[in-house]
Amino acid sequence: MARVIGVCAAEILGLAGYSTVPALLPQIMEAWSLNGTEGGWLAGVNAGGYMLGVVPLVAATDRISARRVYLGCAALSVISSFGLALSETLAPALVFRALTGLGIAGMYMPGLRALTDGIEGARRARVAALYTSSFTVGTALSFLLGRAGIVWGWRAAFMVAAAAGLSGLILAWAALPRPAARPSPAKRLFPLRAVLQNRDAMILIAAYTATIWAAVGLRQWIVVFLGFCAGDPTRTDWTMLAAAAVINLLGVPAGLWGNELAIRFGLRLTAILVFVSTAIATALFGFAALLTYFAAALVAFVVGFIAQGNFSNLTSGLLAVAAPQYAGATMALYSCIGFGGGFVGTVLFGAALDGFGGTSRLCAWAAAFATSAVACLVGAVATVWLSDNVERRALP
Repeated sequence: MARVIGVCAAEILGLAGYSTVPALLPQIMEAWSLNGTEGGWLAGVNAGGYMLGVVPLVAATDRISARRVYLGCAALSVISSFGLALSETLAPALVFRALTGLGIAGMYMPGLRALTDGIEGARRARVAALYTSSFTVGTALSFLLGRAGIVWGWRAAFMVAAAAGLSGLILAWAALPRPAARPSPAKRLFPLRAVLQNRDAMILIAAYTATIWAAVGLRQWIVVFLGFCAGDPTRTDWTMLAAAAVINLLGVPAGLWGNELAIRFGLRLTAILVFVSTAIATALFGFAALLTYFAAALVAFVVGFIAQGNFSNLTSGLLAVAAPQYAGATMALYSCIGFGGGFVGTVLFGAALDGFGGTSRLCAWAAAFATSAVACLVGAVATVWLSDNVERRALP
């Protein structure tokens, strides 16, 4: 357990730069005169970098140790935070922001594989839930780095993120398991056909994509939305950053709760109920701006908890249904397509804001959050087709 806690702590520190852009998005948009679509690109391009890098990096864990992949990409994440601190315009910032996602691509799933290889049943599900919940803790604490941006300027926040990432790299070097033997490689570099033929894995990939797509509107745009609720979308203060951090932190109990419900009542039923509940909540959330600022923040907490209920259970299910010889490739495709949904969802959210009048109009926020609701409905429909014996495979 000490090793698990150490790796989770390293993951949290390594994610220090993950949410710094959405935390400071109002400041950066104002400084560089960005519109909603450009802001969406900056906030979401890390998911695009993740999408491009995750297939070769995670599939590589079928041939080399996950530990080596993790450490190399943790170093890349540190470099990306330094690069963002030095960026002067949108173009280089997009490149370094994409490198942030590329670094996380080689940290998140490889770290999970390093921890869960050789573990079965409910213990594997709970270790996976703790690790994936730590991802949420890291993204939440990353929002709090926006405080440094308020006090010393937004560049300082990225410098702090780089220092935290370096600390995480050192801790990961000490805590990550050293494999007793080299992985048994698959016959092909990336056995795409074999993964595509795994019906339940493909359904879980579709559901995970919908889950991330549905959550990005709240997680990436919440600071700007709370500014709108307070009367000024360009405003950023400590209460907004704290609210954003709390919303992300709620992913920890939400993910653990969803995972335990799946263990008790079944993955398929739990996932469908979470998707439907999230669709209703996000479809209505844009109108929370009609409430007082305090009430809107409270509603955001409730919606944030519901929307993050499917993160851990879907990942645990994938670990159960993936063929052992193709586990790395299956996890790679799962992450690639899933975070691709996060990238597209963030950009479309910003485009919806622009299409309906911008960040200062209520109808624009209602339309933008409606895009998240549609993604949830797609996820619910996909999950219906999961096999009846998924739970028995997940919990032998």
